[in-house]
Amino acid sequence: MSWEDVPIRTGSRLPAPDDGIVSTLRPRGWLGNRWHEMLRTFDEKHQNRIARGRSFARSGRVRDLWFSPGLATAEVFDTAEHQVSVRLRVFEDSEWHRVVGILLADLRLVAAMLEGELPEVLVERLAEEGVNLVPLPDELGGDCDCGDFLLPCEHMAAVHHLLADALDGDPFLLPTLRGWNRDQLLGRLRASWGDHEPMRRVEARKDEDPPKGDWYRANPRVPAMRLDIHTARTTALGLRALGPPPGEADLAKALAPLYEAGGEAALALAFGEDESLEGRHAFRRHTASSDTIAPLEEDKMSNRNDADEQSLTEKVVDLLATMESAKSRELADRLQLTNVQVRNELLDLEKLGIVYRTGRTRGTRWWLG
Repeated sequence: MSWEDVPIRTGSRLPAPDDGIVSTLRPRGWLGNRWHEMLRTFDEKHQNRIARGRSFARSGRVRDLWFSPGLATAEVFDTAEHQVSVRLRVFEDSEWHRVVGILLADLRLVAAMLEGELPEVLVERLAEEGVNLVPLPDELGGDCDCGDFLLPCEHMAAVHHLLADALDGDPFLLPTLRGWNRDQLLGRLRASWGDHEPMRRVEARKDEDPPKGDWYRANPRVPAMRLDIHTARTTALGLRALGPPPGEADLAKALAPLYEAGGEAALALAFGEDESLEGRHAFRRHTASSDTIAPLEEDKMSNRNDADEQSLTEKVVDLLATMESAKSRELADRLQLTNVQVRNELLDLEKLGIVYRTGRTRGTRWWLG
């Protein structure tokens, strides 16, 4: 072990910010995988920092991620609030000329870009021409005020992990980091075709005199309006109307409590009532009318059979939302249940992507996904 493997730490870790960005646990797209493969090409001495950066990204310790040509900046919360920047080499005009040439040679690539996609085959063809749209490690740079002289440090690695998620969500952030955004690239393509006219002509408007009379009073009277809101007694009726979800996982069971909670919150807002228990009982009185939809017999049976299971799922999700993260034993003590019951429920929710865990064995902590 060398001094390069020991990061500089002073003081206790700050809590994660309320507006922190949490790394997604969804399967990565091809561009996110390319970015992570690029991170794995760093030397072995960087890998422990990259692993700690992944933990920072998953716990929401990064906020204010901002993109501009050649630069991505963010704030990372550790023992202090660190200002982090990641720099990429911006393409030269000759490189962009080769990008435009490849696009003009295959209109299918242009059609994919108009649909908001960045084709993987475009990246591969550019690499064959010596233009690496996905950067190489020696094209990356950056700064962090943490004092770790070996870059990327763990804070910069956290920004890299969120960069991979952002690129999967909006692939055109990659050309932006290289110097041109999507509109600039499409505009250069149009100019290459000889189209120099604006897409929409700007028509000059004639100034009109302001209307006479009182501006704060409408001439016609506003008609009286009445809004009647009725709900069905069946559990998560709209969710059931979608039919069984694909796959073997019982998504309806896990989503029903969240669906019902959202419906109750919407009704509480509609009737202008509080989120308290009294308010919830109050707006339910409005729904007891002859116009409510009669529940199906199968819904009645499923409501009785699934009541206990749904209540346990809802309790676990609500408790995790208030505690931010917890061990299964802590949740079991709060819910006055056995650790086996709570852990089985957490494993079911993990399969659905609703929760995830960090750590191992006794140090495992559960988080909302």
